[in-house]
Amino acid sequence: MSDIGFRIKSIRKANNLNQSQFAKTIGISQGNLSEIEMGNSNPSAETLISIRVEYKVNLNWLLAGYDSTDGFTYDDSSEKKLIEEYRSLNDYDKNEIIEIVQLKNRLRSITSP
Repeated sequence: MSDIGFRIKSIRKANNLNQSQFAKTIGISQGNLSEIEMGNSNPSAETLISIRVEYKVNLNWLLAGYDSTDGFTYDDSSEKKLIEEYRSLNDYDKNEIIEIVQLKNRLRSITSP
């Protein structure tokens, strides 16, 4: 089974769906899904987009098996969480967060030897 097929199967199983149900939600046949899950064929771009939209999965994880945002891989889950939360803020609040981080960095440079 290919890695992408395994990840697609894990999404399906996590949502408690059989192949027919899952395939219907992403617009492909059950047979096509079976071939993808077994690693005998690769999903089309349209299928990948359908999975991303329907199940809110990260395309980088789906394609490559690692979680990243905008091409950057975050090993630290708190850093990833910070980016996710930051993106949900309005522009005013984003600027305020940037100012807080800049202040923290200035204070650290003053107090560190």
